[in-house]
Amino acid sequence: MNGKNERDFRIAVAGHSVAVHALHTRVFSLCKEYLTDLAPDMEISVTESDLESERQEAKKSRSPQQNDAYLETLAVYRKISEKMLAYDTFLMHGAVVATGGNAYMFTAVSGTGKTTHIKKWLKYVDDAFVVNGDKPLIKITDTQAIACGTPWCGKEGFGANAMVPLKAIVMMERGEENVMEKISFSQAFLYLLQQTYRPAGADQMRKTLSLLSVLRDKVCFYRFRFNNLADDAFSVSYQALTGDHAGR
Repeated sequence: MNGKNERDFRIAVAGHSVAVHALHTRVFSLCKEYLTDLAPDMEISVTESDLESERQEAKKSRSPQQNDAYLETLAVYRKISEKMLAYDTFLMHGAVVATGGNAYMFTAVSGTGKTTHIKKWLKYVDDAFVVNGDKPLIKITDTQAIACGTPWCGKEGFGANAMVPLKAIVMMERGEENVMEKISFSQAFLYLLQQTYRPAGADQMRKTLSLLSVLRDKVCFYRFRFNNLADDAFSVSYQALTGDHAGR
């Protein structure tokens, strides 16, 4: 039965089953809430070469030195995100909070205050929950974009094994006051591209750009100049998003 072997197991993410063949058991521990017995749609295997690639990437970004077990978790998700492109699904950096059956993504450079802000949604909205606090998968269908929970949800572990229609993407910038403004896809595009995982392969990159462009007709876009210390930080974003998109 699936799950007995902590180096060979299957998980279900974004509506697809993934067979994982790992070198270490840390990936299994990370993915426990997503285990499945469904026949796999794709297979992921990790090699020592993959771990070395992750180590070099970490050095480029000046990330702290990590052990091989942790680096493998990064390698697995990188491989999953690249294979998910074949299923019209891509990876974006951001925190997704859901309420009332709809999801809203807040994206910004690390350290801007995404997590602090979505905690206010959890505090003030009874049914709010975090779909993914860091790197959700975005699935594109004929009619909508869907934010998908995954085991890779940030150091806080904010996430849920859930798939929720994505209604808006909010680009966050720090400011003195809290101001939300709706912007066009063309205004948002470069920022979205910066926050989207960009694979090295040319064909995969073209597919990523194609999926990103489809967001134009699936969600709305906002720029949020915010100050988390101000009393109205939560109410400004909540009212703009849930008011504008309740019927969309």
